[in-house]
Amino acid sequence: MERIEHGSEIIWYDPECFGDFHRDFFEIDYWREQNAIRGKSVGRNTTWFVEDEVGQKVLRHYYRGGMIGRVMEDTFLHVAESKSRAMAEFTVLAKLHRKGLPVPQPCAARMIRSNFVYRADIILTRIEGAQDLVAILKERELSTEQWQGIGYTIRRFHNAGLYHADLNSHNILLDDNDKSWLIDFDKCHFRQPGSWAKENMERLLRSFRKEQGLHQEFHWDEQDWKALLKGYYKGI
Repeated sequence: MERIEHGSEIIWYDPECFGDFHRDFFEIDYWREQNAIRGKSVGRNTTWFVEDEVGQKVLRHYYRGGMIGRVMEDTFLHVAESKSRAMAEFTVLAKLHRKGLPVPQPCAARMIRSNFVYRADIILTRIEGAQDLVAILKERELSTEQWQGIGYTIRRFHNAGLYHADLNSHNILLDDNDKSWLIDFDKCHFRQPGSWAKENMERLLRSFRKEQGLHQEFHWDEQDWKALLKGYYKGI
C-alpha cells in the first residue's frame, strides 16, 4: 500500500490495481474526459463504473444517511486517518481479500480534510458479470443450490469474524458462474464470536421480506430462506 499526502488530501492506493496512479482518478470529470465511464448505479446516491488500462473499477463517494445527512450531506467529523470512512473500509477489504474471501479488491481510498470535517472516496475493482440479489429476484428464481451457496458464503465471512453493518439483499451479488460476493463494507469491522452473527442473519431476513413487499414480482419465499440457512450451517 502506498500513501500520498498533498495539502489537505490523503490517499492510500494499491499499485497492483493501476498502471500509473493519478490523484485525478477520484474525480468523475477525469473519467468523462477519458471517455471511460462504463455505467452507474443510482440508489440513494450514485456509484460510478469506470475503466482504465487495468480493468473496470467502482468509484464511490461517501454520504451520510438519516436526518443528519440533510445537514451534513457528505462531511464527517475529523478523526484519525486510519479511522476515516474510506481508509477503514479499505483496511477491512484488504484483510478479507488477503484471506481469499469474495470481495471487491480495494484499490484506493481518499480523505480530504477541511477544518474539523473531512470528505471521503473509495475506488474498488468491479466484479464482472455480477448482479445484486434484488435485481436478479425481480427477474427469476434461484435454485436451491444457489441459495445454499449464498448461505455458505455468508458463513465464511462470519467465521472470519466479519460483522457486516448492512447485510441486506442489495449487498449480495451473484455472478455468471453462480459465485456469490459481498459488497459495501462501510462501517464494517471484525468481532469475536457472539450473538452478532445471528443478528446479522435476522437483518438479512428482514431485507428479503421487505423487498418481497415492495415488488409485485419478487421470486423469493420462506423456503428459499431455509435453503440459504442450510448452506450457512454447512459452513460451521
